[in-house]
Amino acid sequence: MRTLYLMRHAKARSDAGREDLQRRLSRQGKDDALAMGALLAETEIAPDLVISSPARRATSTARRVSRAWGYTGEIQHNSRLYQQGREGWLAALCSLGERGSRVLAIGHNPEIEEIVFTLGGEAARMTTGAVVRIDLDIEAWPDLAPFQDGIMSAHWAPPERKYGGNVCDGPVQDLP
Repeated sequence: MRTLYLMRHAKARSDAGREDLQRRLSRQGKDDALAMGALLAETEIAPDLVISSPARRATSTARRVSRAWGYTGEIQHNSRLYQQGREGWLAALCSLGERGSRVLAIGHNPEIEEIVFTLGGEAARMTTGAVVRIDLDIEAWPDLAPFQDGIMSAHWAPPERKYGGNVCDGPVQDLP
């Protein structure tokens, strides 16, 4: 059994004139990433592996959520989690081999929503900072296959902000 936590990076600044890879988190995004990590620490065992898109907003989210959640290992950056579609995500996860029984992977829309549906069997609206938990009945990550009856067992999102809502297709636990 493997557990996959999929997280969309927290709210980023528009950073006009910057390359997309270099966009930074907004103040609210920084706060939300820490708050989501603290929320997850209340009910979920910390991951034993964290992988992130190499985009600055994703790596900043990864550092903050990991620290608040209690993860002390190295955060691995994987370019397949950035604009590589579902196939890139599956390749990145399969490349983990047997490492990590509880993995947090941080990336971007629309790919994150697509991989949630592909592995969890349900659609979920992934607002910035949202996290889903998918339970997978596999022995190792290379055993992953699309639409293999993974179960999306939880969905968390930061509270609604003026920049958007925490609308999703399933139950959401708001932060206090």
